[in-house]
Amino acid sequence: MGIINEFFGAMLNIIFEWVVVLSPMAALGITIIIFTLVTRLLLTPLQLSSQRTSRGMSRIQPEMKAIQEKYKNKKDQESQLKYSNEMKELYKKYKINPLAGCLPLLIQFPLIIALFNVLREPAKYITILGNQYNDIAETMIANVPNYQNMLEGFKKAVQSTSRVEYDITQTDQLGNFLSHLNSSQWREVLNQVSEGARPILNNALRAKEQFEVFLGVNLIDTPALLIKEGVWLAVLVPIIAGASTFIFSKITMASSAAMQQKTETAGGSKEANPTDSMMKTMNIMMPVMTAMFSYTMPVGLALYWIAGNIIMMGQQWGVNKIVAKQEEKLEEKLKKEKVEEVKAKKIVKKKVIKKVPVQNQTAAPNESIQDESNKE
Repeated sequence: MGIINEFFGAMLNIIFEWVVVLSPMAALGITIIIFTLVTRLLLTPLQLSSQRTSRGMSRIQPEMKAIQEKYKNKKDQESQLKYSNEMKELYKKYKINPLAGCLPLLIQFPLIIALFNVLREPAKYITILGNQYNDIAETMIANVPNYQNMLEGFKKAVQSTSRVEYDITQTDQLGNFLSHLNSSQWREVLNQVSEGARPILNNALRAKEQFEVFLGVNLIDTPALLIKEGVWLAVLVPIIAGASTFIFSKITMASSAAMQQKTETAGGSKEANPTDSMMKTMNIMMPVMTAMFSYTMPVGLALYWIAGNIIMMGQQWGVNKIVAKQEEKLEEKLKKEKVEEVKAKKIVKKKVIKKVPVQNQTAAPNESIQDESNKE
């Protein structure tokens, strides 16, 4: 995951630097939204392939069932090979990749993990934030003589999340260490700092918080922590994340259901697409899992999920239009191929019909010669 983290961390860093030029306020939140938009655009081809596969699987159910019935009781190797080849030809005919439906979901996991790692260690991946935390570290070293003893109680918590043991006597390592502290832990630190050093340290913290705070919430904090501190509105974060995931799933399923209904209307099988039951289960599980993760992970990650779902809702409309046009072209092509196939069969049939009388006529003289020879 190191290479993936570095890649997406570099992408976030570039976007962050552009955003800061326009507006330092809420720069991290705006960066996450733009990052989400960019990644969704990059994933559009996979979403097209996934949607085409989902709709296509509903469409080919009658032909798939016919092939399955054909080889239902044939378990020998030759029959199984023929079955496999016919299924491959069916997928090829309708330009379907059965594995394409899972690709967008598989690709999303590295994105989520990378974004979580960046939010867990913002100073490591985003240069401007790293500089801000180094400034805080220098301020602490210069103005808080007992800072090492003060931070001793946070070492275990930081090590459990970062899996790194920092030497907090070094400015850069102290900066990385401090980037792991949430708002509650920072308040504990400020309460232990002397009254003379507190305003200086507080000013340094405000400089980095202008980047991290989005809609009044620090994106490094978790909803669980915010709710514990009495910020009850934070409960909306996992609810909105789960609800937006559910709505997007319903929109996606509606497209597949429309294709299934179209297949049934055309006289196809009324049996459900075998992937539908799996999708229905996923549509229940994914919103619940998203809400649970959003509750315990940084708010920035929930922002990524919410922004992604909203973007994908609009994207889905465009994808449906593109897939529908592709299906129309494929339908026209298949109709032409069917007409040509029927014509070819008629031509072959005519040739056979013409050939049979000729054979009969040549056979007749032979039979008469045979009869005459028998008479003699």
